[in-house]
Amino acid sequence: MNSNNFEEKKEVEVEAIETEVKQEKIVEEGFEEQLEESLANIPQFSIGDKITGEIIDITDSYIFVSIGGKRDAYAEKTDYIEKDGKLNMKTGDVLTGYIVKHTDSEIIIAKSIASANRKILRDAFEEKIPVVGVVTSPVKGGFSISISGIRAFCPASQIDSKIAKDSKVFAGKSFDFLITELSENNQNIIVSRRKLLAQENAEKKQKLMEGLKIDSVVKGRVSRLTNFGAFVDLGGIDGLLHISEMSWAHIDSPSDVISIDDEIDVKIIKMNKDKLSLSMKALTADPFDAFVAEAKEGDVVTCKVLRNLKFGSFVEIKDGIEALIPISEMALGRHINHPREVINVGDTAEAQIMKINIATKKISLSLKALQPNPWEKINSFIEEGDIINGIVENITEFGTFVRLKDGITGLLPKSKMKFLEEPLTKESINSEFKVRITQIDTEKKRISLEPSEMPESAPEGKTDWKRYKKQKNKKEVYDPDNPFLNL
Repeated sequence: MNSNNFEEKKEVEVEAIETEVKQEKIVEEGFEEQLEESLANIPQFSIGDKITGEIIDITDSYIFVSIGGKRDAYAEKTDYIEKDGKLNMKTGDVLTGYIVKHTDSEIIIAKSIASANRKILRDAFEEKIPVVGVVTSPVKGGFSISISGIRAFCPASQIDSKIAKDSKVFAGKSFDFLITELSENNQNIIVSRRKLLAQENAEKKQKLMEGLKIDSVVKGRVSRLTNFGAFVDLGGIDGLLHISEMSWAHIDSPSDVISIDDEIDVKIIKMNKDKLSLSMKALTADPFDAFVAEAKEGDVVTCKVLRNLKFGSFVEIKDGIEALIPISEMALGRHINHPREVINVGDTAEAQIMKINIATKKISLSLKALQPNPWEKINSFIEEGDIINGIVENITEFGTFVRLKDGITGLLPKSKMKFLEEPLTKESINSEFKVRITQIDTEKKRISLEPSEMPESAPEGKTDWKRYKKQKNKKEVYDPDNPFLNL
């Protein structure tokens, strides 16, 4: 090889080396720029910061969380276990916590600040961050709390969601607290566990409400009984089970059907914001449908009196089947002021079905429809001119009604009452009174009376019957609470 070729080859090799060095330098500079950019994008954290991250792994003791910038943090698993002993989290869920330790090698997060100093307590107070405190001892009006060695005070009313009856059950136990008051020098600290529990319960309640809807069938626990029903705990929210929704049959007390702590199935029948109305009977068939399938108007049924009201009596025909006997259908040919004059609560009687309203599920009965009509044999026991003892039923502005026999009532006109030796008053009602029968009108079913001792010159009281008829034809006024008013 001549010298010229050697020099040319040497120059080519030198250029190649120089090119390779330049390329390596460019790659190195690019890596440094990328590294600086990556480091610049790593989030900067401090103790007490609230952070969220995706759970990437769960071991027997720890929960590992990705917090961005290729950095991971971890939390103790026991810190997030619920009261039921379960961890209601899985890989992929988002975990929220507070940084309690931050070094170059590790970042530890917790559900609340477990390691506190005065500055962190100030931040926790201003940012409403929970802190961990240990109940050291009961003191006057509340409890002494140690927050990493710093003394705080928790009023007795704030240690739990309910009034603390036994202070000893809290001693030595660790809880999360909210700092509600903090003096300017950070010396006087007042904390509350109750407010934190209220927040947690509100969140659980909201989450539970989102999963409920009308007609949902849910399982609950009877938490409280009242005279009007029961409150049922559905797992964090109470619903009202009214006594009328416990059974189709009539019940006198909720305790006849359920007891506290019973596990029951209920149906949601009404929702108004966070108020729920529940029903047990909605889970079973309505017995009214089966009843009307076999019963008809005119049938005679046996019923039991449940309650007497001034407009009539509510009775039970079968379990879950109630009906009304109007006061006007209780006695034939007899005026009564209240149902108890005929039947009492608890009595059993036979009645005839007068009307069944399928649309409103109301049934009207009659007692008098089954009673014999005494007018058919009126002449067998009284005649005009007879003097008999009757019972004063009612005193009105046009005269006094006197019951001569069950179903037979006569009128002593006002025009003849003035001849009485002693006037009749309200106190005379239901007392015996001797009268003379002056007229029997079987067609109009009217009997006119006069005092047993009556002057022969006394005038007739024919106009008193007209006044009675006019009064009777007036529209009767019923109690507005009568649910069978429009039957």
